[in-house]
Amino acid sequence: MASTLAAERPLTEQQRAALEARDRSVSLSAGAGCGKTFVLTERFLAHVDPTQAEAGGLEELVAITFTDAAAREMRDRIRRRCFERLQSAATPTEAAAWQRLMRSMDAARISTIHSFCTQLLRVHAVEAGLDPQFEVLDAAAAELLKLETVDDRLRSLLLAGQEEVLDLAAKRGLDRLRSDVAELAGPRSDAATERWIDASPAEVVARWKEFYEEVAPAAFEDLRQSSALVELRRLCDPTLAKSGHLATRLTELAAVIDCLATAQAASCGEQLAELLKQARVADIRGAKHWNNVDDYEPMRLACERVRELLKKCPLNEAPEFGLAAEEAARQGLALLRMVADVTESLKAAKARRNQLEFDDLLALAHRLLADPEHAAIRQQIGKTTRLLMVDEFQDTNPLQVSIIQAFCGEDWRERGLFTVGDFKQSIYRFNGAEPEVSTKLRKELAPEGRLSLTRNFRSQPAITDFVNAVFHDEFAEYEPLTPARPQATETPSVEFLWTPGDVDDEGALADADAELVATKKRRRAGATRDARVLEAQWIARRLVQLLRSRERIVVGKDGAPRPLEPGDIAILLRTLSDAQVYEEAFREYGLEYYLAGGHAFYSQQEIYDILNLLRAVASTVDEIALAGVLRSPIFSLTDETLFWLVEKHKSLNAALAAERPPANLSAEEAAKVRRATATMARLRMEKDRLLIADLFALALELTGYDAVLLTEFLGPRKAANIEKLLEQARTLDRSSPGDLQGFITQLSEFVVRAPKEALAATQAEGNVIRIMTIHYAKGLEFPLVVLPDLDRQRNVGGSQPVLDARLGPLIPVEAEEEGGGCIGLDLYRHVEMREDLEERKRLLYVACTRAADSLLLSSSIDDPDKPKRDWLQLVDRHVSLADGTLREPLPAGYAAPHIRVITERPRIDDEAASVSRGADLNRLVTKTRELIAKSPGELPRECDAIGADGWARKRFSFSQLNGRLAVEEVESFFSPGDEDLEEWAEFLEPADRASDVDGRELGALVHAVLERMDVRRQEGVPELCEYLAPRYTEGDPVTLAAEAAAMIEPFLHSPRAAELAAATVVRREVEFLLPWPIDAADGEGRYLHGYIDCLYQGADGRWRLLDYKTNRATIENAGAVARSYESQLLVYALACEQALGEPLAECTLVLLDPGTEHAFAWDAAARRKSAARLTAAMQSLMNEQS
Repeated sequence: MASTLAAERPLTEQQRAALEARDRSVSLSAGAGCGKTFVLTERFLAHVDPTQAEAGGLEELVAITFTDAAAREMRDRIRRRCFERLQSAATPTEAAAWQRLMRSMDAARISTIHSFCTQLLRVHAVEAGLDPQFEVLDAAAAELLKLETVDDRLRSLLLAGQEEVLDLAAKRGLDRLRSDVAELAGPRSDAATERWIDASPAEVVARWKEFYEEVAPAAFEDLRQSSALVELRRLCDPTLAKSGHLATRLTELAAVIDCLATAQAASCGEQLAELLKQARVADIRGAKHWNNVDDYEPMRLACERVRELLKKCPLNEAPEFGLAAEEAARQGLALLRMVADVTESLKAAKARRNQLEFDDLLALAHRLLADPEHAAIRQQIGKTTRLLMVDEFQDTNPLQVSIIQAFCGEDWRERGLFTVGDFKQSIYRFNGAEPEVSTKLRKELAPEGRLSLTRNFRSQPAITDFVNAVFHDEFAEYEPLTPARPQATETPSVEFLWTPGDVDDEGALADADAELVATKKRRRAGATRDARVLEAQWIARRLVQLLRSRERIVVGKDGAPRPLEPGDIAILLRTLSDAQVYEEAFREYGLEYYLAGGHAFYSQQEIYDILNLLRAVASTVDEIALAGVLRSPIFSLTDETLFWLVEKHKSLNAALAAERPPANLSAEEAAKVRRATATMARLRMEKDRLLIADLFALALELTGYDAVLLTEFLGPRKAANIEKLLEQARTLDRSSPGDLQGFITQLSEFVVRAPKEALAATQAEGNVIRIMTIHYAKGLEFPLVVLPDLDRQRNVGGSQPVLDARLGPLIPVEAEEEGGGCIGLDLYRHVEMREDLEERKRLLYVACTRAADSLLLSSSIDDPDKPKRDWLQLVDRHVSLADGTLREPLPAGYAAPHIRVITERPRIDDEAASVSRGADLNRLVTKTRELIAKSPGELPRECDAIGADGWARKRFSFSQLNGRLAVEEVESFFSPGDEDLEEWAEFLEPADRASDVDGRELGALVHAVLERMDVRRQEGVPELCEYLAPRYTEGDPVTLAAEAAAMIEPFLHSPRAAELAAATVVRREVEFLLPWPIDAADGEGRYLHGYIDCLYQGADGRWRLLDYKTNRATIENAGAVARSYESQLLVYALACEQALGEPLAECTLVLLDPGTEHAFAWDAAARRKSAARLTAAMQSLMNEQS
């Protein structure tokens, strides 16, 4: 029968086995491009074939797909196959049977698992305790309801004085607590809540300790085998050292690493802590201490990599399961109880509204099927359902698998189940997918039910050879892909494109590229983006090369090679956050493209525009929202128009209420203002009587905004996003009719929180390159796949709390004691990191297997022989990144891939290639100058010169006044004509020091370290300096870090630091606003703004102020240097006195270089004198700017 159904397409032996295995449950492992959808379609038809004597009915089959789109595709494929069978029918009776089946396909039970559960619950609503007319909330509506519930419940608990909630709010901050609860509350927290709600802190900590003993051996072995540690040990060769001190350090470091070979995981904490200490970059000296200066940089990088690895490892010091851990567990349990409280309130709110969200559907369906009380339902299902088919089974979670097993009955291992999936393509952990559960189910089936599809119909042999070579020993029980078609194009079909991560200044790069790389070397901030820009340009140039060459590198529908076209190309990214880099490169080289997919719906400019419009309609005092909507394409006012509106009427809302626009506007701009006035008045008048969707539609009708969007780049996508937002408004109208403020609140929350929400689906326009994420490309194929940015660093995640069923509540807390913090969270992150690395491996497999004819892998890379990131390391384990040759011979039956490696800038005719979408600005400027020379013309009225009014300024910072004040103060300290006056001017600002360190960079770094340092723990200063230094220098961060540490460490051993350590309250970088003049009744709204380095409350209850300076000074001249900062310290003192309501006990300038202090005390006359100087400096600045 299988051969009859698939007569038009010969079956492979594997496909035939899958179609004929009808007497048992089957788990079909379908490799990429191996025709799984075809097998699912044929298997479905095999059960309902009306020409068979025992044909089943549509109602006896259930097919579950991963997405609604996949369900539609499967239904359409089955309908097309029915039509094909109808056309080839031998008799009128057979044709009529196929026609009836085709017409009834709309009733086929093909859906996502959520739709399946919805149908199941509606049919058995009474048993499930539901109203069968329940509403299923979409993600946006469910999120809004949860946020409202969190706010209501949190407010109630705080007003009731609930002690745990007050404690959490005090320790974590109210905003953070709200965000944490909103993130964790909901059905997904039920498992952790049920397991840990009644646990004590001691029980939680005991579980952490038990888990530590479980994961420690594997974590320790991963560390010992890490490429970073292996490389560091290789470089610890004392013969490489020129100085004896360096040779000793290398010998000691090698000994520490060698000790790890015999150490045990349970007792390795001290050794790892010693390694962390020994691997400090500062201890390996500078390049001049090495026999070969080229050895210094690899050693420095190796030390950085090992230290970074150790800091992320939960074994790097002896774990603390004492008081600090118990405090973390106590806070975690308090948060868990609050989440449970909010979740119960959320359930009650949904019950009152007769609503369910997606996770509720799964939980209730599972309870319905698994509860012994409902055995009759399972029996009924077993009698009426012959087969359950599940597509993309690798992306299921434990609850979904339990539902599937319960639906099939206790004999699911023997009959009634047909799953299709591929462990290697499971890439949805962020959605809760656990590929291990699908693998476990597969292993529980009989061997004859564990079938595979490995014959690949998508890719040419050159692609499958590369995939097999790279991944054959990366996955357990790997089954190689076998190409179903011959190699039709010339090889190599796989290319490596490596752009330089670092080159010599005299490297053989084009000028533009050399400038980019030189920028990267000089400046670490932004270096990663610079590298991506260079890589994107090389990719664009290579694509231009291929498109122009007309080489036949892809295969047409007729099976013959043909030249590449833009529509054949797909750029697959891990995330669209950097898509703009590739868009700019493609525009520069005249390559048309389309941006597909994405989940940043609430980050689109058109969403911001509509939100601003609705805010401005709802409120007549929201000036920011009104400015946003007036400047947007909705009304298209210019910046100059907005200025004149505010200049004449003091506010935009007042300007719209005025009788006429300002006279400064041109006729065109005045007409726009009148139109905006009329439109806003109409919408504000209608807002209280229309539904949200009707008001939204009226706004589009009056403004034509959706039509305007169609004229922009990606216009259809933007217009579709507006339609999607309008549909969300309709959804809210069904539950809360006309709740405009609720819709604004929902949209505002989503814009801030940016939840993952897909953009509206549209089709690519024309023959263009497509840019998309790898996840979006899942299930698709393209003739040429470009996989860029292989060296991209993985996202290590944030510091959000976690509710884990295994480990309980895990909440990040500040470490108050040595070794404090949440060890449970550290362990969880370590395990998650390993799982994440495994999924990233699968993600690379999915990306590579999208290619049909050609594959281009690209990255910025410093040294192809020493890759730094996991994807490059994975490829390099099997294929040399440098030359594309195999590292080791492949197993029997595998073919070696042919790879072209490109390390030079692709050469093209730049003049012809660089076709920008925009105008040629140089030609435009030249043309404008020619026109002005002929006739000056007349500027638009709104472009009249706007005079600067320095006296309108309200905000001043001390740094802006410092130059004027400091000169005055130094001059007042010296007598006129004093020869030392010029020398003292050096100390007005931090200057370059005797070393190569920039004084301002040193000052910034020292302040950053002192802000973060815990003075109670006097060690760790060099490490913190090394960590922060790259953020503050364009030069050598090692030298800067060493000098900063040398300045800070003596201070930490001073009496002042001891006093800080004993203080009851310490505040660092305290921001202040000080009205000025401080004693004036009307200060005209002017104020001083600044930051105080340190403000602390001593044991006596009095407050003290410290200001740190890194100027060069000596003990002898310290008082004179301090004198230049007198006015600054007075401002700080006045700000503190105003805020605290009491005078300071001390106001002290700390000169860190000589290690001295200078205390200030002012009498009334001194205060008046300094205040007068400040006022004079302000007036001087305002006069200068007028």
